[in-house]
Amino acid sequence: MEEKYGRYDEENAGKEKKQPLSMNIVFGMIMIAIYLGMAYLLLFTSLFSNLYDIVRYIMGGVFAVYGLFRGYRLFVGMK
Repeated sequence: MEEKYGRYDEENAGKEKKQPLSMNIVFGMIMIAIYLGMAYLLLFTSLFSNLYDIVRYIMGGVFAVYGLFRGYRLFVGMK
């Protein structure tokens, strides 16, 4: 009987196996949705009408940019 060393699945050596989503990725996706949802609420609804308009727009922009940045970092980290 011939012994094999190293990888035993030579037929699938070039293919990467899909890993299940870890909790960090799921948590990251939830946080991105929260940031982008908060940006939407600040920019496009009257829910926070008690704040000055300029404060709402600045905070909404910060939430949107940070949500997009977190999404980019999550996407690059998953590769």
